[in-house]
Amino acid sequence: MDCVAMAPASSHFLFDGKYTRFADWRFVHKARLNLVPLNANKNGPLPADRNCRRCGKWVETLPHVLNHCTSYSAAWQMRHNAVLARIETAIAYRGTILSENQAIGPNHLRPDLVAEIDGTIYIVDVTVPFENRRDAFRLARERKTTKYQELIPLYKNQGYQDVQIVPIVVGSLGAWDPENDLFLKKVATRSYLAVLRKLCVSECIRWSRDIYVQHLTGAQQYSTTNNAIPLELPSTTEAIVNSDNSQVITTIDSQDNRDTCSTQISQHCQESSPTMEANIVDL
Repeated sequence: MDCVAMAPASSHFLFDGKYTRFADWRFVHKARLNLVPLNANKNGPLPADRNCRRCGKWVETLPHVLNHCTSYSAAWQMRHNAVLARIETAIAYRGTILSENQAIGPNHLRPDLVAEIDGTIYIVDVTVPFENRRDAFRLARERKTTKYQELIPLYKNQGYQDVQIVPIVVGSLGAWDPENDLFLKKVATRSYLAVLRKLCVSECIRWSRDIYVQHLTGAQQYSTTNNAIPLELPSTTEAIVNSDNSQVITTIDSQDNRDTCSTQISQHCQESSPTMEANIVDL
């Protein structure tokens, strides 16, 4: 929660649910409080009982599931690419994309984007660390800056006077790093930047929720046929429990429109989130 408190955009969905599925809503609050039924949170008689149910190598903590269990490496890339696609759209409107995920320099480094804006070169790289307090964001930013430092002389030798390294940091549970804004204010208007933050936050929450649910249930939550392209939001099946204990099954089809539950939350769920949590459950 320390990282979440850094920017209001990290919790933008609390009041209107914009760009957020019901399934994401139910996942993110428990996940941010570490109230999830993973093996590390259970009391087992043997240490092995706490190991990851998929890889079996490490203790099954939420950071392990969302950021370290290699069973979901394809989903990590798609989560990363979903954020990158949002950032690239903003940069392309204001500047020129010189390269995207291309090997550069003697060590063949592959920054996500190299863009030229008003004669300045920006080396942009997206990273999605787990929100292990603010130091996690600081260290993630420092690692990216150190990694691409050797590219600065390369571009200066090509005649560019100013070359900057721009890490874009968004937590895997949707925490937005305010330092991202120092660069994004140069490529986006105030109103568009406000939307961009929310979209990036919701993309990370969406993918992390799908990784988590697939880890627990084994049910496939996303396609791995094309890892390089952010996918459409999958449909979500809901069981709505009425006051008479009957159930109404509905399917929320979430594709290009990311604000699938904004209208429903605004109309029915603004009084209290615990009420919605109690009445709507995943199948």
